[in-house]
Amino acid sequence: MNLYINQLQKKADFKSAIYAGDIFLNTQLNTAKELCAFAQQSITAAFDGETDHQSLHTLMPVEEFVTLVTRLKGQFTNSLQVKELIRAFTLEIGAAPEDYIFDVPRIRVVPNYDYLHAGISYAYKPHRDTWYGGVDCQINTWMPVYTITPDQTMMINPGYFDVPVKNTSAQWSLSDWINVQRERAKDNVKEEVRVHPVPLEEINTASEIRVAGNTAEMLIFSGSHLHGTVPNYTEQTRFSVDFRLMHLDDLKHKRGAINVDSACPDVGAGFKDYLHVHDFSNFLGAK
Repeated sequence: MNLYINQLQKKADFKSAIYAGDIFLNTQLNTAKELCAFAQQSITAAFDGETDHQSLHTLMPVEEFVTLVTRLKGQFTNSLQVKELIRAFTLEIGAAPEDYIFDVPRIRVVPNYDYLHAGISYAYKPHRDTWYGGVDCQINTWMPVYTITPDQTMMINPGYFDVPVKNTSAQWSLSDWINVQRERAKDNVKEEVRVHPVPLEEINTASEIRVAGNTAEMLIFSGSHLHGTVPNYTEQTRFSVDFRLMHLDDLKHKRGAINVDSACPDVGAGFKDYLHVHDFSNFLGAK
Protein backbone atom coordinates (compact mmCIF):
# COMPACT_ATOMS: atom_id res chain seq x y z
CA MET A 1 0.00 0.00 0.00
CA ASN A 2 1.38 3.37 -1.05
CA LEU A 3 0.88 7.07 -0.30
CA TYR A 4 1.13 9.38 -3.31
CA ILE A 5 1.64 13.09 -2.64
CA ASN A 6 0.48 15.59 -5.28
CA GLN A 7 0.41 12.92 -7.98
CA LEU A 8 -3.29 12.24 -8.57
CA GLN A 9 -3.45 14.32 -11.74
CA LYS A 10 -0.10 12.90 -12.90
CA LYS A 11 -1.03 9.23 -12.60
CA ALA A 12 -3.22 8.04 -15.45
CA ASP A 13 -4.08 4.80 -13.65
CA PHE A 14 -4.99 6.45 -10.34
CA LYS A 15 -8.27 4.50 -10.18
CA SER A 16 -6.48 1.17 -10.21
CA ALA A 17 -4.13 2.37 -7.49
CA ILE A 18 -7.05 3.51 -5.33
CA TYR A 19 -8.87 0.20 -5.85
CA ALA A 20 -5.70 -1.56 -4.65
CA GLY A 21 -5.72 0.46 -1.42
CA ASP A 22 -3.28 3.25 -2.27
CA ILE A 23 -4.00 6.68 -0.79
CA PHE A 24 -3.45 10.03 -2.48
CA LEU A 25 -2.80 13.31 -0.66
CA ASN A 26 -3.07 16.38 -2.86
CA THR A 27 -2.20 19.75 -1.34
CA GLN A 28 -2.19 21.95 -4.45
CA LEU A 29 -5.60 21.55 -6.07
CA ASN A 30 -7.19 24.88 -7.02
CA THR A 31 -10.71 23.45 -6.90
CA ALA A 32 -10.11 22.11 -3.40
CA LYS A 33 -9.15 25.60 -2.27
CA GLU A 34 -12.26 27.03 -3.91
CA LEU A 35 -14.45 24.38 -2.24
CA CYS A 36 -13.06 25.26 1.18
CA ALA A 37 -13.49 28.99 0.53
CA PHE A 38 -17.10 28.34 -0.44
CA ALA A 39 -17.54 26.22 2.70
CA GLN A 40 -16.27 29.09 4.84
CA GLN A 41 -18.68 31.50 3.15
CA SER A 42 -21.51 29.02 3.68
CA ILE A 43 -20.74 28.67 7.40
CA THR A 44 -20.77 32.44 7.87
CA ALA A 45 -24.10 32.71 6.03
CA ALA A 46 -25.74 29.86 7.96
CA PHE A 47 -24.60 31.25 11.31
CA ASP A 48 -25.95 34.73 10.62
CA GLY A 49 -22.63 36.43 9.90
CA GLU A 50 -20.54 34.86 12.67
CA THR A 51 -16.96 34.44 11.43
CA ASP A 52 -15.32 32.74 14.43
CA HIS A 53 -16.23 29.38 13.00
CA GLN A 54 -14.07 27.11 15.11
CA SER A 55 -15.53 28.55 18.32
CA LEU A 56 -19.18 28.35 17.30
CA HIS A 57 -19.97 25.61 19.79
CA THR A 58 -18.90 27.91 22.66
CA LEU A 59 -21.23 30.69 21.55
CA MET A 60 -24.64 29.04 21.81
CA PRO A 61 -26.70 26.23 23.35
CA VAL A 62 -26.33 22.90 21.58
CA GLU A 63 -29.95 22.98 20.37
CA GLU A 64 -29.34 26.24 18.49
CA PHE A 65 -26.09 24.84 17.11
CA VAL A 66 -27.94 21.79 15.75
CA THR A 67 -30.56 23.99 14.08
CA LEU A 68 -27.95 26.15 12.36
CA VAL A 69 -25.74 23.24 11.30
CA THR A 70 -28.80 21.53 9.81
CA ARG A 71 -29.41 24.68 7.77
CA LEU A 72 -25.74 24.82 6.75
CA LYS A 73 -25.69 21.22 5.57
CA GLY A 74 -28.80 21.63 3.44
CA GLN A 75 -27.61 24.84 1.82
CA PHE A 76 -24.15 23.46 1.07
CA THR A 77 -25.23 20.08 -0.29
CA ASN A 78 -27.91 21.54 -2.56
CA SER A 79 -25.82 24.40 -3.92
CA LEU A 80 -25.20 24.55 -7.66
CA GLN A 81 -21.80 26.14 -7.03
CA VAL A 82 -20.47 23.16 -5.11
CA LYS A 83 -21.57 20.81 -7.89
CA GLU A 84 -19.81 22.98 -10.46
CA LEU A 85 -16.65 22.77 -8.36
CA ILE A 86 -16.83 18.97 -8.33
CA ARG A 87 -16.99 19.04 -12.13
CA ALA A 88 -14.02 21.42 -12.16
CA PHE A 89 -12.15 19.08 -9.79
CA THR A 90 -12.65 16.18 -12.20
CA LEU A 91 -11.21 18.25 -15.03
CA GLU A 92 -8.32 19.43 -12.86
CA ILE A 93 -7.18 15.88 -12.14
CA GLY A 94 -7.31 15.06 -15.84
CA ALA A 95 -10.44 12.90 -15.80
CA ALA A 96 -13.42 13.15 -18.12
CA PRO A 97 -16.58 14.40 -16.33
CA GLU A 98 -18.84 12.35 -18.60
CA ASP A 99 -17.18 9.18 -17.29
CA TYR A 100 -18.18 9.78 -13.66
CA ILE A 101 -21.13 10.11 -11.34
CA PHE A 102 -20.98 11.57 -7.83
CA ASP A 103 -22.79 11.42 -4.55
CA VAL A 104 -23.94 14.81 -3.28
CA PRO A 105 -21.20 16.76 -1.47
CA ARG A 106 -21.34 17.14 2.28
CA ILE A 107 -19.92 19.46 4.88
CA ARG A 108 -19.18 17.75 8.21
CA VAL A 109 -19.19 19.60 11.51
CA VAL A 110 -17.49 17.99 14.51
CA PRO A 111 -17.44 20.12 17.69
CA ASN A 112 -16.08 19.11 21.08
CA TYR A 113 -17.21 15.54 21.77
CA ASP A 114 -18.79 16.36 25.12
CA TYR A 115 -20.80 19.17 23.53
CA LEU A 116 -22.19 17.05 20.67
CA HIS A 117 -21.24 13.76 19.08
CA ALA A 118 -24.57 12.46 17.77
CA GLY A 119 -27.00 13.27 14.99
CA ILE A 120 -25.73 16.05 12.71
CA SER A 121 -22.26 15.64 14.26
CA TYR A 122 -22.22 11.87 14.67
CA ALA A 123 -18.76 10.52 15.50
CA TYR A 124 -18.53 7.64 13.04
CA LYS A 125 -17.14 4.42 14.46
CA PRO A 126 -14.63 2.51 12.31
CA HIS A 127 -16.47 1.48 9.15
CA ARG A 128 -16.18 0.99 5.43
CA ASP A 129 -18.50 3.02 3.22
CA THR A 130 -19.48 -0.27 1.61
CA TRP A 131 -21.07 -1.24 4.93
CA TYR A 132 -23.29 1.82 4.37
CA GLY A 133 -24.18 0.69 0.85
CA GLY A 134 -21.30 2.27 -1.07
CA VAL A 135 -20.20 0.50 -4.25
CA ASP A 136 -16.80 -1.18 -4.61
CA CYS A 137 -15.60 1.43 -7.14
CA GLN A 138 -16.40 4.38 -4.86
CA ILE A 139 -13.58 6.93 -4.65
CA ASN A 140 -13.70 9.09 -1.53
CA THR A 141 -12.39 12.62 -1.16
CA TRP A 142 -12.00 14.32 2.23
CA MET A 143 -10.37 17.58 3.32
CA PRO A 144 -10.41 19.93 6.31
CA VAL A 145 -11.84 23.41 5.88
CA TYR A 146 -9.38 24.72 8.50
CA THR A 147 -6.04 23.35 9.66
CA ILE A 148 -6.52 20.43 12.06
CA THR A 149 -4.50 18.36 14.51
CA PRO A 150 -4.32 14.55 14.80
CA ASP A 151 -6.88 14.84 17.63
CA GLN A 152 -9.44 16.37 15.28
CA THR A 153 -9.07 14.45 12.06
CA MET A 154 -10.47 11.33 10.42
CA MET A 155 -8.53 8.12 10.83
CA ILE A 156 -7.83 5.52 8.15
CA ASN A 157 -6.69 2.02 9.11
CA PRO A 158 -4.96 0.60 6.00
CA GLY A 159 -4.05 -2.63 7.77
CA TYR A 160 -7.67 -3.74 7.40
CA PHE A 161 -8.05 -2.98 3.68
CA ASP A 162 -7.94 -6.69 2.81
CA VAL A 163 -8.68 -8.06 6.28
CA PRO A 164 -12.32 -8.88 7.15
CA VAL A 165 -13.97 -7.34 10.19
CA LYS A 166 -17.06 -8.88 11.75
CA ASN A 167 -19.78 -6.24 11.40
CA THR A 168 -23.52 -5.59 11.28
CA SER A 169 -23.82 -4.45 7.66
CA ALA A 170 -26.01 -7.42 6.74
CA GLN A 171 -28.66 -6.22 9.20
CA TRP A 172 -28.51 -2.57 8.09
CA SER A 173 -30.78 -1.01 5.47
CA LEU A 174 -29.65 1.84 3.23
CA SER A 175 -33.24 2.37 2.08
CA ASP A 176 -34.40 2.92 5.66
CA TRP A 177 -31.46 5.24 6.27
CA ILE A 178 -32.29 7.39 3.25
CA ASN A 179 -36.05 7.43 3.70
CA VAL A 180 -36.36 7.55 7.50
CA GLN A 181 -33.21 7.80 9.59
CA ARG A 182 -31.28 10.53 7.79
CA GLU A 183 -33.98 13.11 8.51
CA ARG A 184 -33.85 12.25 12.21
CA ALA A 185 -30.28 13.51 12.62
CA LYS A 186 -31.45 16.81 14.12
CA ASP A 187 -33.40 14.94 16.79
CA ASN A 188 -30.34 13.05 18.06
CA VAL A 189 -28.66 15.50 20.42
CA LYS A 190 -27.80 13.76 23.67
CA GLU A 191 -27.07 10.38 22.11
CA GLU A 192 -27.18 8.60 18.74
CA VAL A 193 -30.20 6.32 18.67
CA ARG A 194 -30.15 5.69 14.93
CA VAL A 195 -28.71 2.33 13.97
CA HIS A 196 -25.40 2.30 12.07
CA PRO A 197 -23.38 -0.61 10.66
CA VAL A 198 -20.60 -1.12 13.21
CA PRO A 199 -17.76 -3.53 13.98
CA LEU A 200 -18.51 -6.54 16.15
CA GLU A 201 -14.89 -7.01 17.15
CA GLU A 202 -12.17 -4.85 18.61
CA ILE A 203 -10.16 -2.94 16.01
CA ASN A 204 -6.37 -3.03 16.27
CA THR A 205 -5.21 0.58 15.95
CA ALA A 206 -1.54 -0.25 15.34
CA SER A 207 -1.83 0.56 11.62
CA GLU A 208 -4.17 3.53 12.05
CA ILE A 209 -3.03 6.75 10.42
CA ARG A 210 -4.25 10.26 11.17
CA VAL A 211 -3.48 12.94 8.59
CA ALA A 212 -3.41 16.40 10.17
CA GLY A 213 -3.94 18.53 7.09
CA ASN A 214 -4.25 22.21 6.36
CA THR A 215 -7.10 23.93 4.58
CA ALA A 216 -7.96 22.22 1.28
CA GLU A 217 -5.35 19.45 1.56
CA MET A 218 -7.36 16.59 0.13
CA LEU A 219 -7.19 12.87 0.83
CA ILE A 220 -8.42 10.59 -1.96
CA PHE A 221 -8.94 6.92 -1.09
CA SER A 222 -11.15 3.90 -1.61
CA GLY A 223 -14.49 3.80 0.18
CA SER A 224 -13.52 0.24 1.11
CA HIS A 225 -10.86 1.45 3.52
CA LEU A 226 -11.71 1.14 7.21
CA HIS A 227 -12.00 4.71 8.50
CA GLY A 228 -13.86 6.73 11.10
CA THR A 229 -14.12 9.91 13.15
CA VAL A 230 -11.43 10.71 15.71
CA PRO A 231 -13.41 11.94 18.77
CA ASN A 232 -12.73 15.66 19.03
CA TYR A 233 -11.95 16.64 22.61
CA THR A 234 -10.29 19.90 21.58
CA GLU A 235 -11.91 23.29 21.95
CA GLN A 236 -12.09 23.87 18.21
CA THR A 237 -14.90 22.71 15.97
CA ARG A 238 -13.67 20.71 12.98
CA PHE A 239 -15.19 21.41 9.58
CA SER A 240 -14.51 19.14 6.62
CA VAL A 241 -15.83 18.65 3.09
CA ASP A 242 -16.17 15.35 1.28
CA PHE A 243 -17.70 13.94 -1.88
CA ARG A 244 -17.56 10.61 -3.68
CA LEU A 245 -16.90 9.74 -7.31
CA MET A 246 -17.75 6.55 -9.19
CA HIS A 247 -16.53 5.64 -12.66
CA LEU A 248 -19.51 4.61 -14.78
CA ASP A 249 -17.80 1.82 -16.69
CA ASP A 250 -16.26 0.41 -13.52
CA LEU A 251 -19.68 0.47 -11.89
CA LYS A 252 -21.26 -1.26 -14.89
CA HIS A 253 -18.62 -4.00 -15.01
CA LYS A 254 -18.33 -4.32 -11.22
CA ARG A 255 -14.69 -3.27 -11.05
CA GLY A 256 -13.30 -1.76 -7.88
CA ALA A 257 -11.77 -2.64 -4.55
CA ILE A 258 -12.15 -6.12 -3.09
CA ASN A 259 -15.12 -6.73 -0.84
CA VAL A 260 -13.86 -8.65 2.17
CA ASP A 261 -16.76 -8.23 4.61
CA SER A 262 -19.53 -5.91 3.39
CA ALA A 263 -23.04 -7.34 3.19
CA CYS A 264 -25.42 -4.37 2.91
CA PRO A 265 -28.54 -5.93 1.32
CA ASP A 266 -29.75 -2.90 -0.69
CA VAL A 267 -26.70 -1.19 -2.17
CA GLY A 268 -28.68 0.06 -5.18
CA ALA A 269 -30.89 2.20 -2.95
CA GLY A 270 -28.25 4.92 -2.98
CA PHE A 271 -28.22 5.27 -6.77
CA LYS A 272 -31.18 7.63 -6.76
CA ASP A 273 -29.04 10.32 -5.13
CA TYR A 274 -26.14 10.05 -7.59
CA LEU A 275 -25.62 12.71 -10.27
CA HIS A 276 -23.67 12.78 -13.52
CA VAL A 277 -20.59 14.97 -13.15
CA HIS A 278 -20.79 16.56 -16.60
CA ASP A 279 -24.36 17.93 -16.39
CA PHE A 280 -25.66 17.08 -12.86
CA SER A 281 -28.51 15.01 -14.26
CA ASN A 282 -29.79 12.21 -12.08
CA PHE A 283 -27.99 8.91 -12.60
CA LEU A 284 -31.14 6.78 -12.54
CA GLY A 285 -33.12 9.34 -14.51
CA ALA A 286 -30.76 8.88 -17.43
CA LYS A 287 -31.55 5.18 -17.80
